[in-house]
Amino acid sequence: MVQDFEMFCGSKAYDAAWVATIQFIGALVGAVIYGHLGDYFGRKPVSFVGISIGIVFGVASGFSPTWQLFAIAMFICGTSVACIMVVFYAYILEFIEPQQRVFLRSFFNWGYARLVFTLVCWLCDYWRSSAIITSLLAVPILPVLLVLPESPKWYSTKKRFREMKEAEKRVAWLSGIPYLEEEDRKEEKIDEKDTKIYTIRDLFTSWPIAYSTIVVGSLWFSTSVSSFGADLNSGNLAGNFYLSQFVSAAAIALSKISIFLLDLYVPSFNRQRLHQVPQIIMIACYTAIMALMITPDSDCSRIGTCSLLARTGALLAPQMAYLSDIYRPIPYAIVCSVGIISLLISCFFLPDTKGVDLAALDGNEEIQIAENLEA
Repeated sequence: MVQDFEMFCGSKAYDAAWVATIQFIGALVGAVIYGHLGDYFGRKPVSFVGISIGIVFGVASGFSPTWQLFAIAMFICGTSVACIMVVFYAYILEFIEPQQRVFLRSFFNWGYARLVFTLVCWLCDYWRSSAIITSLLAVPILPVLLVLPESPKWYSTKKRFREMKEAEKRVAWLSGIPYLEEEDRKEEKIDEKDTKIYTIRDLFTSWPIAYSTIVVGSLWFSTSVSSFGADLNSGNLAGNFYLSQFVSAAAIALSKISIFLLDLYVPSFNRQRLHQVPQIIMIACYTAIMALMITPDSDCSRIGTCSLLARTGALLAPQMAYLSDIYRPIPYAIVCSVGIISLLISCFFLPDTKGVDLAALDGNEEIQIAENLEA
């Protein structure tokens, strides 16, 4: 892209970083828009539309004659990424049990996707064809969405109980098991469920809810800055570019598998440690990288390695990669600083939700978690 659009130096070189920033701005906007649409119209139709839009504009980006049009396509693709993270991921979570969440995160994540994307880029060796093919890789999910029903839990929140039962029967049929309606289901309790459409303002209507929002939002913000900052600065990795990307992606995938095994076989490995242990390792590794970069005699001068707030943190990541042109250790210093703050928040304020059905929490249970967190 840099070569095709002659974005080699000066202000044009900085425009290249802004293209990635524009995509993350799209993700920020998409998190707000698709989040509300998913609550109002349902998870399934909004996921289908959002993913379809991402495929169309992802393919269109490969034909962009100017970097400005490419940036527009990336903005729209960014909104679709937000749809996947906010709506589609919630859609899938509402079909599985609480203990299956870690499995989902361990075997369906960015590490494996990055391996596939790197392979496609290596085979194509041209950004236009890579953009087209990687976008088309998402096409098979569309017929799957047509087969799956709407989330029964979404129907329940809308008091559409007949559709909820039909969706449950569909899920049971797809799973190859008989449908057994819960005998202890209390319609009176279901009828009392709140069907209000919540907005960001509702997250700060009371101190316990605002407290939980700030804690979880801070962790998502720092995680996004650290993750995307490292990914977008991976162009500074030593040696063969594609080999370095394969190694980085494999490391992410293997780390996810190790987390799954720890969660399965070590009961004391709760959700707090799930965040804290990787955070400590990340801080230690990036500190070592900074030390190697700062050391004058080192041969390693090219070494590198809640959703709305995560998208906000991601906006800073492309600019962090640009800062490496000023002084190479800067991106890692920022990641370490943010990581330390995130670690402290996690150690002192993050509640444990291992095995908790988050979708089943009512207002009183959420407040109780916040109160326990304060205690």
